[in-house]
Amino acid sequence: LQGPDADADALERLQTAAHPVTVTKMVATLLLPFLRRVALLLNLQYGLDVAREAPWLQAERLQALGVGDHGAQVLAQSEPECARLLKLLNLPGLHQLFDPAQQPGTLPLVEGWLRELRMFRRRHTSPMSLGAGCTMAIPIAMPTLYSLVELPDRFEVLFERSAKAFCPRCNGVPSDPALCLLCGSFVCAQSFCCEEDGVGECNMHMKTCGGTVGVYLLVKKCGLLLLHHDNGCFMSAPYLDQHGEVDLGLKRGRPLFINNTRYEEMRRLVLTQKIPVFIARKIDQAFDIGGWVSL
Repeated sequence: LQGPDADADALERLQTAAHPVTVTKMVATLLLPFLRRVALLLNLQYGLDVAREAPWLQAERLQALGVGDHGAQVLAQSEPECARLLKLLNLPGLHQLFDPAQQPGTLPLVEGWLRELRMFRRRHTSPMSLGAGCTMAIPIAMPTLYSLVELPDRFEVLFERSAKAFCPRCNGVPSDPALCLLCGSFVCAQSFCCEEDGVGECNMHMKTCGGTVGVYLLVKKCGLLLLHHDNGCFMSAPYLDQHGEVDLGLKRGRPLFINNTRYEEMRRLVLTQKIPVFIARKIDQAFDIGGWVSL
């Protein structure tokens, strides 16, 4: 994305390297959340149920009702969801959009998007902009279920992985490894080897990964570290022993197993963007002297 010539070369390489079906499926997957929102907006704002008022669905609905109890499954499996929503919204199909003969203005439109993306990235080159997530002109909604990093069922497996992990900044084994639950990277927690101007690697990694929010699992302490700007708090990890008790600091030495319910609560906390509120409440309940930037 350096200039018009580089953009043309990149598009040509994409055309020769990627199969058209693969590109179509990728675009359909990324477009699906937007089409769902448009259909919901029509229903909520104008009360228009496009699924019932589409005339081309009448024959298909009658066929599905004639099957019996499996009519809903036949209706749902007759066509991909993206293609059905495009028809319901009276929009052209993806194959028509990718056909230069039917859509002659597609190529100039894409070139305009690339120019805007280059201008956007040139304006947002500061560390603050990159930390806030200003790396793309148009953020793409995640088409799948948002989830944190998949953790092993047994805690000793995670402990062994952390002993073999390498820190991307100092290229060494972290003395106090912290697993970022947003991307799965191991970083050094409160270590002088990666500290810059009093800022620890967890805070530096947060700016490039989670923006203003960081969620880390401190392996050797069996605890969670939550960060937001210059504040933070600790909480117990989603690993429990056979009696359902936490082992903060690994003082008991009992085998620990993951508790999916507790981990799901953490996922919802991140998904609903309640980490800042949770940290603020923790700070109000205890005497906090700060120092979270050094982590």
